[in-house]
Amino acid sequence: MCAASGRAPRRIGLDAALITAKARELSRSHGLEDWSIRDLARELDAAPSVIYHYFPTKDAILDSVVDSISVEFELPDETLDWKAWFTQFFLSIRPTLLTYRGLSDRLIAGKMTRGLVPIVDAAVAKLQEAGFGERTAFAYSMIFNVAVSTIAARTHHVGGLKGSLDTGTMLAAFESLSESQALQIIVRDLMEPLVDPRTSEAISREYFELLVRAILEGVEKVLLS
Repeated sequence: MCAASGRAPRRIGLDAALITAKARELSRSHGLEDWSIRDLARELDAAPSVIYHYFPTKDAILDSVVDSISVEFELPDETLDWKAWFTQFFLSIRPTLLTYRGLSDRLIAGKMTRGLVPIVDAAVAKLQEAGFGERTAFAYSMIFNVAVSTIAARTHHVGGLKGSLDTGTMLAAFESLSESQALQIIVRDLMEPLVDPRTSEAISREYFELLVRAILEGVEKVLLS
């Protein structure tokens, strides 16, 4: 029975932490955007109205999920120089961002949560320490957006496109234009290794490591010179 105030009833044993944990499970298996409040309620054996008692919207639940994930991100040793710091940080969070499809997209979209603040604080502090000064915000945005967007692309979750895009589809499209020597090079040296399960993770990680190195050195050359 609903309380006299009209608020949705609480279910015994259910709380915000349990809802977040179950939402995180759904996000891991389906992606952050590919489940509904009804799906979550079904998993919790509760009415959707009960969930809304703790969280007003799905977006609020996702913020809580992001916070629960972000507290597990380990910040690199603060004594590292700024390029080593960012390299280690992105390499360490990459597996988690790949696991939770849609998480990278949410970060790129600027969905800031309280749990992300210490990460931003540490990153900005490293850039200021490196001497970026009034260009610190530019440097942070460039580094973050390029690195995280690359991870998002690897999750086969491409914002702005209907449906999904995977490496197999890309390879087929490139191979259909095989008269192009340039595309033959891209297919041979990148696309085929990405599709082959024996080499996929190794080539993806190598690509990401090179990209992070390139963006860091590029930002240094352009903004600190």
